[in-house]
Amino acid sequence: MVSLDLLSSLDGLLWLQSGAKVGALFKQHQTTVSRNQKKCAQVFGITLSKSKSQWKTQGDLTLLELEREVHQVARLQGKSCLRIEVNGWIDHPLFNPPPTGWIAGSANNLNDPHSLQCLKQHIIDACLCPLTDLPAESDDYVIIPLNITIEVGFTVLKQHANHERILDLINSLKQAQKRA
Repeated sequence: MVSLDLLSSLDGLLWLQSGAKVGALFKQHQTTVSRNQKKCAQVFGITLSKSKSQWKTQGDLTLLELEREVHQVARLQGKSCLRIEVNGWIDHPLFNPPPTGWIAGSANNLNDPHSLQCLKQHIIDACLCPLTDLPAESDDYVIIPLNITIEVGFTVLKQHANHERILDLINSLKQAQKRA
């Protein structure tokens, strides 16, 4: 129903909580981000508003949720870059530059519930988490330890845990760590 650019603007604001970060990450001017998220919200009959420094959606999200799932499948098929929340590790050599085929972002709202909500809503495809502070267990996602010198792992939706592109990310990060 909507293009990758339109949905990335709306979802980027919900994920990163900053129009400037969305523009930089998705290579769009900040005014384009604003215009695109408004068009996208209009298509789905929802509103996006900022309350207490947080972007939130209001309205019936059914069609939007279905569209996000379609867009996530497209990302997994390589039609656009997958998205990883790196929780403040944006300047770490493993993510700057991000692994091939991925874009890395670090939300203004650095807490597990926000990142996990973005994961469950198909806004992002993986979330970096310290193994010392794991999110609560869930039937929705799985935690994959990286087993590298830094004690981190990825949280991904269970149905994608064995997807080729997820496994490629893990292997490429392990290889990069060995070279470092």
